[in-house]
Amino acid sequence: MPSAVAAWIAAAAAIHGGATGATAAGLLAGAAGLVIGCVLLVPRGRTPAWVTVTGQALAPAAALALVLLAAGGSLARAESGPVDRAVRAGTPFTAILRISGEPTLLPPGAFGGGDRYLVDAEVIGGVLQGRRFASTTPVVVLASERWGEVGTGDMVRVLGTAKPSDRVGRAGAVFVPASAPSIDDAGGWLGYTDRLRTAFRELSRGDDRDGGLLPGMALGDRTGLDPRLGDAMKTTGLTHLTAVSGANCSYVVAFVFLALRLVRAPRPAAALGAVVALVGFVMLVRPEPSVLRAAVMGAIGVAAVLSGRGRVSLTLLMLSVIVLLAADPWLSVSYAFVLSVAATLGLVIAGPRVSETLQRVMPRPAAQLLAIPLTAQLFCTPVLVLIQPTLPLYSLPANVLASPVVPAITLLGMLAVLALVGAPVLAPPLIGAAQWGTRWVAGIAEALSAGPGAAVPWFPGIPGAVAAALVSLTVLLVLVGRRRPDAAPPGTVPSGRLSSPGIGTTSRWARTIGAAGVFSRAGSPARRRTASRQDEGSRGRPPRPAPGRRRRTAAVVLAVLALCVLAVAVVRVRAGPVTGEWALAMCDVGQGDGVVLGTTPGHALVVDAGPDPEAVDRCLDALRVEVVDALVITHLHDDHYGGVEGVLRGRALTGVYYSSGEAGLPSAVAEAAAAAGVEPERLDTTTDLDLDPLRVEVLWPTATADLTEENNASAVLEVEVPSPERPLRILLTGDLEEDAAAALLRSDPGLAVRGVDVLKIAHHGARNGGTALIDAVGPRLALISVGEDNEYGHPHPGIVDALDQAGIAVVRTDRLGSFTVGVVGATVEVRPLR
Repeated sequence: MPSAVAAWIAAAAAIHGGATGATAAGLLAGAAGLVIGCVLLVPRGRTPAWVTVTGQALAPAAALALVLLAAGGSLARAESGPVDRAVRAGTPFTAILRISGEPTLLPPGAFGGGDRYLVDAEVIGGVLQGRRFASTTPVVVLASERWGEVGTGDMVRVLGTAKPSDRVGRAGAVFVPASAPSIDDAGGWLGYTDRLRTAFRELSRGDDRDGGLLPGMALGDRTGLDPRLGDAMKTTGLTHLTAVSGANCSYVVAFVFLALRLVRAPRPAAALGAVVALVGFVMLVRPEPSVLRAAVMGAIGVAAVLSGRGRVSLTLLMLSVIVLLAADPWLSVSYAFVLSVAATLGLVIAGPRVSETLQRVMPRPAAQLLAIPLTAQLFCTPVLVLIQPTLPLYSLPANVLASPVVPAITLLGMLAVLALVGAPVLAPPLIGAAQWGTRWVAGIAEALSAGPGAAVPWFPGIPGAVAAALVSLTVLLVLVGRRRPDAAPPGTVPSGRLSSPGIGTTSRWARTIGAAGVFSRAGSPARRRTASRQDEGSRGRPPRPAPGRRRRTAAVVLAVLALCVLAVAVVRVRAGPVTGEWALAMCDVGQGDGVVLGTTPGHALVVDAGPDPEAVDRCLDALRVEVVDALVITHLHDDHYGGVEGVLRGRALTGVYYSSGEAGLPSAVAEAAAAAGVEPERLDTTTDLDLDPLRVEVLWPTATADLTEENNASAVLEVEVPSPERPLRILLTGDLEEDAAAALLRSDPGLAVRGVDVLKIAHHGARNGGTALIDAVGPRLALISVGEDNEYGHPHPGIVDALDQAGIAVVRTDRLGSFTVGVVGATVEVRPLR
């Protein structure tokens, strides 16, 4: 474990800081220091006699140096050559791309109308400024819907521009195509497996009652998954079943191994056949992080069996981590890989003890079935809350109910693929049989996700991860803290029985499948001889006591703390700009408006509060706003001021401003202002909002404006946010209608000349807002605050079409939820608010 932790830290640090120059020198010096100065001193005997154990320091140092050198070589290849020069200069070039991953569909409305995809690829050549070049530069392609059908191994020739990526990962640049792609389908094994995947997907569409779940569970193909089912799976903690995971690899190895043994194949031949099947399966489903981890671990496990070493699951897991990080250092910042390792770590370290504890109150099969998802969930929860700060209340029962059908779905899916190869007529009934299981899983997800309190809100960020880790640790200590007096010491196996790498000793079938996919015979001749000698030597002496509770507790504590360290390392690398770096946030307040602009850390300007106090309060909590420097109510309609009480919950309020055609104030606004001890002030073009470093100017209403219609009394604010390259200009328009928008443009002709970067579309995208402002200010990004499935039909198709035809990126709260807008270099970037 120390070696794996050292390897992980080296990988994360190297790719985050660049494994060249001072960072590389510093980490290499650290590796040398670990060998020279960080030797372990351990006590020996009753009277401590301290001895130096240099060998224990060599393994972590070697792992650290190995991963660091691998990361350095990968970064050197990626950060050199003509592509890097084109990225820095922003020069368009013709790229020949080799697709290295399946397209990922972005949320609806992202980057304008139509579907948009992210596609992992590698620039292997092209033409730059009239000269041909060769390269091996990984990029991520921000692609249109024409790229939705590309597959791994396809070759694409396209003209475009590469821009620097702010994300730490394999792709150091984002490639934006400027021409239609010329696609050559992959050949060889990749092309053949892609055709198999397509045929499987098309056959499974004959019965859509499982929401497109079968291709994902069997082959890792999530392109046809119903988004609503995907949300339900996420809410119930079943997301890992929407794609192939390490468990599927274990099942494939188990099925092939047992099948070959049933026909009396020798053990080495059966093991070799299992490894060949595993390689073919990985190529078929594509090498996702969890699949890679399980595949490498399974291969190492087979080697251990053939060499007579037997099962050492924790060692195999740690060794697989080191091997994978050396081969691909960017796995260190992959949440999927972290979750896969965490789940397996839990099953190996705490699984048997949790199962043993549960057996006191339930039969052994039920205890083993419950212990697997319970242990995995406890170890994964600190990482999961970093991704989404909620706790899935029904995750455990959902996993328990779904787990019995997963092996059958995997087996039937693989048999269907084999049938497509040799007997296509058998494929449809096999797929139909597998879909009985996927319909069961989909039904569980949909039923439990609709239950009360299905997703419990949790603390966001690292504090939430630490709190979740403490809760998980407490539960683990309760479950593993006591043993039955007659229980065998951990790790001992009755003579002649097989041992499972997962949960305790079970039937031959369950032992062979296991949680980690590793097979061994504890009763091998060598082990039996060793056990016999130990038994003979121990006759006449009392049995050696089992390890004490403190030692077991320390092991569990160390495992959880190691997981927390890795989770913190990952979130530091993956999180990107911190909360204080957002410029604007649009809160999902339903059918209403709620906009937040950051001023200084913990302080913000809030424009409108939506109709629901709870929604705006949650949003401001997520943004960590403690002081509202100014609350602006653009006009006095309930969907803009109804949530004002939520703005004040636990926050200081410095000033309240409003615009209206009415003479008085609604009681909610007046009472909120009184509670904060401030006097509400009516806005007009002479109002001075001093909110440094923001520059805020009130453009509307003017002194001569017709305010008989309350929507047309909406305050229009032009906000300028400082940025290193140039200021970010934002126009907030309330519910301004078309005639007032035209009057605004006449009163301030310079607005069209200045233009804006970000425009909040007036009146939730209603038709009466018109397109005059859109055409005049030419924004790069349009924001629409609107309730999902609202009864008004907002936003109107005409407004959406106008934005799409103008090539303006659109982000909507009904599709993305709450989100933030920030500036990264010269790019305006939108992120969902976690």
